[in-house]
Amino acid sequence: MSPLAIIAGGGDFPPALARILRQAGRPIYVAALDGAADPASFPPEDLDIYRLGQLGRLLKALRSRGVVDLVLIGSLPRPSFGGIVPEASTLKYLPHFARAFQGGDDHLLRGVVRFFEEQGFQVLGPAEIAPGLTAPEGPLGRLSASAETRALIGRGFALLEAISPFDVGQAAILADHRVVAIEAAEGTDATLRRVAELVGKGRLKIARGDGVLVKAPKRGQDLRVDMPAIGPETLRLASEAGLAGIAVRAGQVLVGERAGLAALADRHGLFVEGIA
Repeated sequence: MSPLAIIAGGGDFPPALARILRQAGRPIYVAALDGAADPASFPPEDLDIYRLGQLGRLLKALRSRGVVDLVLIGSLPRPSFGGIVPEASTLKYLPHFARAFQGGDDHLLRGVVRFFEEQGFQVLGPAEIAPGLTAPEGPLGRLSASAETRALIGRGFALLEAISPFDVGQAAILADHRVVAIEAAEGTDATLRRVAELVGKGRLKIARGDGVLVKAPKRGQDLRVDMPAIGPETLRLASEAGLAGIAVRAGQVLVGERAGLAALADRHGLFVEGIA
């Protein structure tokens, strides 16, 4: 069996996926992106570190190992095209990425996928390889959304669907029958910090147990390379902001190790629920 390459960004999901694949007996090769991934989170064998300008070196390594399948997973702040310092072996690929950078995040990521596919690789999504990393349908922990909160959740998902064409964020916060925040370039956790700060300063009133964070992919989003995710910090910040819980699209949002996140949700008194 040829190794599956994990092109790893930051966060807990790349090492979690590596553990699942190793336990399943699938050989892996980890290409850790410098400045994003934590190399210490992976076994040292079959691991190399790459700068963004070392694409030629990466392709050579993948081919020498007989890699056919690869997955891109983990956080990576969007770089500036002008800030990439390419090695000589990467220069011939720059025109492709110059075009990919001429658009929003979805456009860029589609360009990345198309590039690897044109090079003969199959790009797989985390949910295809390890569906247990995604949110199941229903509550993760002991708590579930109330009937009133479910109405708010429905409005939140409708909002995210409506703003999908603008290629903005994947999350929104609703409370007291209204929208109080929409995620943009800052990311979900920073959006929650903004709301928590407003609550703390008294500029925003959210009755304990009233507000909800909704998170879902944008319409047409390529979940192979841009699957939304929540983690322990998301739960901590949701609690700090005084929200009742978090609702995500089942099977379309990464949650990592489900039992651990469920226990954390229970400790914070939050519901975390996958909605079909």
